Amino acid sequence: MGKLGAYVEISRPKNALMSILGTLTGWVNSTSVYDGRLILACLIPPLVLMAGNAINDYYDAEIDAINKPYRPIPSGRISKREALNIYIALSLFGIALSIFLGFIEFLIVTAFSLSWYAYARWLKRTGVPGNALVSLGVAFTLIFGSLAAGNLTNKVIIFSSVAFTSNLIREFVKAVEDLPGDRAHGVRTIAVRIGVKRTGILVFLLSLATVVLTILPVIFRLTGIIYLSLSVIISLPILMLASAICLKGKLEERARETSSLIKVSMFLGLLGMLLDPFRVV
Repeated sequence: MGKLGAYVEISRPKNALMSILGTLTGWVNSTSVYDGRLILACLIPPLVLMAGNAINDYYDAEIDAINKPYRPIPSGRISKREALNIYIALSLFGIALSIFLGFIEFLIVTAFSLSWYAYARWLKRTGVPGNALVSLGVAFTLIFGSLAAGNLTNKVIIFSSVAFTSNLIREFVKAVEDLPGDRAHGVRTIAVRIGVKRTGILVFLLSLATVVLTILPVIFRLTGIIYLSLSVIISLPILMLASAICLKGKLEERARETSSLIKVSMFLGLLGMLLDPFRVV
């Protein structure tokens, strides 16, 4: 696909799809009304996220040349300037659309558009603060959807907390996966700062916290059988399997496998949240 394919790749459309699902999840768990605001709300987060992915590749070009030489910039398929232009265009488009949703939504979108620039240029190299910002961005897709629907619920707040801790786990595992390049370029990730073994222990503890948060909606009877089946009974064992790898001290050699398990767990968990309002019981 040439240049167009590189543009698509640098924006990471799979991640953009997850942001749409997050926004939908926040919306359907806040209202039963489906109108034009829902379509608008679902367009904005992927635009901002794709912009963030582009600027991230812009500043990560040298590191990716070591860790991921197949990425669009190090492979020479697009230039750094083109990546910067993608960030600017998509960010401005997302911010412009948010004006039609309301002032709070506009502030959130503007804040995250600027935050992704700050993350790519400075925060990513600080380790945990950067990881926390990315995870906050994931969590806020649910909150954004709920706010756009006009009713931020306790259920969505709990769901967004689960999204935050789950993604933070994934960020820590990715830090181990990218350890060689990060260490060579002085990026102070959690794995560089405290080592792989301690990072694995931290991932395990965060997994336990995620389990507790995931079960809370069931305890408070906020959810039905679909959430229980997908987000609890199926998703959580996969997450704990991944965390068990970390606890056994095998994270460095099995980082890619662990990351894949966490992605599957996150998707199933989010799917359960999304489908829960359409419960059969």
